[in-house]
Amino acid sequence: MALQSVLQCFIAVCLLSTPSKGELESDASSVIQLSHSLGSRPFEPRGQINVRSLKSGSVNIQQDSSYDWKDYKEAAEANEFYHLEAFVKYNGIERTFLTSTKACLLYESQLADIITIHVDLLGNIYGVSVATPHSQQCTGTVLEFEPNFNTTVLISYMEHGPVPDVAMYVQKVEQEKVAKERGETKDNRSFIAKYWMYIVPLVLVFMMSGASNPEQPAR
Repeated sequence: MALQSVLQCFIAVCLLSTPSKGELESDASSVIQLSHSLGSRPFEPRGQINVRSLKSGSVNIQQDSSYDWKDYKEAAEANEFYHLEAFVKYNGIERTFLTSTKACLLYESQLADIITIHVDLLGNIYGVSVATPHSQQCTGTVLEFEPNFNTTVLISYMEHGPVPDVAMYVQKVEQEKVAKERGETKDNRSFIAKYWMYIVPLVLVFMMSGASNPEQPAR
């Protein structure tokens, strides 16, 4: 089966979060070699993704299904998984990522899949995942189709976590402290909540004194 060119594949680059270009410390080009497998079959070459720039989202893909329509049908009927292996060369580092989805979902989408490249804030690729556009349950009703992948490539950037506002917290604590010193704050706690440290010892003393002086039996 001939190698599918980039013009025969639908490619979309999606910036799931939109960091500024300055946030990525590195933007070297990379090549992601793709291999795939149905069920327990050995991995076979699927193609490659060429990442020219993660900052600009310049990506293209070349691939070949390498399996026949009947292969996907049999894997779907056997409730097997479709496995994708991504070998990444980036910044002089080589990593291999393995991801899977149900074969029936890929089969029923007629080989329309989504490959997501996960990138950290330093510009390093730390994961590759595969999914189908619709993750509903398999129905088993699919007509015969040409086994050519229709792939969407997404780039997902890691987002900054929330940063605590320390200055605001310190200011609030200082305001509460000043208000308490001026007597402007009201203590709405119950009587027991306010004075439990005094009540508990008294209760214990009464209980202990009662236990040590039991009532004398009547004669």
